[in-house]
Amino acid sequence: MRTFGSTILPVALLALTACGPTPSAQSSRMEGAPLSFAAQPAEIDAQAKALTELSHRIVVQSTIKGAAIGAAVGCGLAVASANASHCLTAAAVGGAGGAVVGHVTGKRTVARRVEKVSPSAIVRTLRSTNTQMALVQTSLPARLAAQEEMLSHLEMQRATGAIDAISYDKARAKITSERKAIATSLIQTEENAKQAAADLQIAKQQGQTGLDWHISATSKLANEAHSARSSISLL
Repeated sequence: MRTFGSTILPVALLALTACGPTPSAQSSRMEGAPLSFAAQPAEIDAQAKALTELSHRIVVQSTIKGAAIGAAVGCGLAVASANASHCLTAAAVGGAGGAVVGHVTGKRTVARRVEKVSPSAIVRTLRSTNTQMALVQTSLPARLAAQEEMLSHLEMQRATGAIDAISYDKARAKITSERKAIATSLIQTEENAKQAAADLQIAKQQGQTGLDWHISATSKLANEAHSARSSISLL
């Protein structure tokens, strides 16, 4: 005599089997994986680009020299901060004449300019940059691991004839391009951070105080960008 439970079990197993993918469906999805992977935008690309833009802003905020000094005179010796950037841009339209005036005037006023850069503006940008750097440091290892897995999968597909040479080269080129873009952003970030640290050192040598933390923070950012770049193996 069959029990109620013995009747349900085969039906349940059949239902579960029907819900699962068939071997052919799984194979089809795997064969299309490299191309769909390569076509998807990588979030870390945007993170790395934002990091570069923020590090460049630090350079702007830590630098006043050449033609920019002439522009700063017209802005009441405002620093090259986010608040002064519009004024500096407008003043710089004066061209070579403004640069000459700025150079002469800058020589006369450099001694009495107490604040050559704005520490508070740099701190705000550094905080945003450090946050962005942390995002890249968190995302990068996982992204590189996923790429390595996909590269291995591509090699296996090529070896078994699941994809042709053109598809293989196209998928691999996408991964290579993404790595180069991330590496370039990190290299630029490192260079920007080093430049900012050097400019802050100049401001310190010219008599501005309270910049030790800023110099240390920009140097640390340069080291972190260099470390992250070193983890990327270009194909």
